[in-house]
Amino acid sequence: MHDAAPTRPSVVDVQGIPVACEVRGEGVPVVLVHGWSDDRRYMIADLDPVFADDGGWRRVYLDLPGHGATPAPSWLSTQDQMLGVVAGFIDAIVQTDRFVIVGSSYGGHVALGIVRSMPDRILGAGLLVPDLPGSDGSRQLEEAVVLHEDRSVFAALAPDEEWIPRNLVVHERRMLDEIREHEVPAMRVADRAFLERLEAHYLPTGVAGRPGPAITGPSLIVTGRQDSVVGFRAAWALLDEFPRATFAVADMAGHWLGRVERPGLFRALVADWLQRMRMESSRRPAGDSVQGRDVKGSEE
Repeated sequence: MHDAAPTRPSVVDVQGIPVACEVRGEGVPVVLVHGWSDDRRYMIADLDPVFADDGGWRRVYLDLPGHGATPAPSWLSTQDQMLGVVAGFIDAIVQTDRFVIVGSSYGGHVALGIVRSMPDRILGAGLLVPDLPGSDGSRQLEEAVVLHEDRSVFAALAPDEEWIPRNLVVHERRMLDEIREHEVPAMRVADRAFLERLEAHYLPTGVAGRPGPAITGPSLIVTGRQDSVVGFRAAWALLDEFPRATFAVADMAGHWLGRVERPGLFRALVADWLQRMRMESSRRPAGDSVQGRDVKGSEE
């Protein structure tokens, strides 16, 4: 069985920031960006079993500044600066011209900015329940709803877990256990002062903040029909930018669509996306290499 448990991260220096990351496998480079107040652990749990089973993907999971094992310096306070750090990280660790990028929630917001900033380098993009605020910062949210309620599942919640029942569309003990194992520990160590600074400058400017040229590589956009955290409607506007995207709106799913709420559907969609990228790769000229090279990070 594939081991999705995180291991001790390596560290890559980017603009003086020791960015923690975990690299798994060999092959086409894939950069995976987690969500707000979270870290790489849930991305590994959500996605690594699918990538590992498919084979041929060099997965690079990072902890963004202010999250997980990566500190946030006092000067970092805007989305433009965050995108600069992520772009610098990609240049340092990917070391190829082209790569795949995956972003979940806030990570989808980051990933979209990277796609728009360097469209010629993107082999494919996965935007998973992406946060896509409008130019005024507003979001098209769905009303919070619980379709299958079972309050007995949540009989012994910690104070910082009380948000969980109203954010799950279906109440199951398995879902609570997954969130407790992979999300809650990250949320407990997130740098809240930094997040408050960043939230005040959440929208990118320049090319990262406006629609860019079409991304011709196979892509995946997955949203939850009952997502009351970021919504799903804004993602429709991305279809012109991603003409090769599979776009899915999953019923009985909110913001925890991955391994928590709809694991079978989610993994099938990701596996299909990997297959489509593999088919596309077979059509490229022999000299158009996307194979990654090992990068040795210092042990944290």
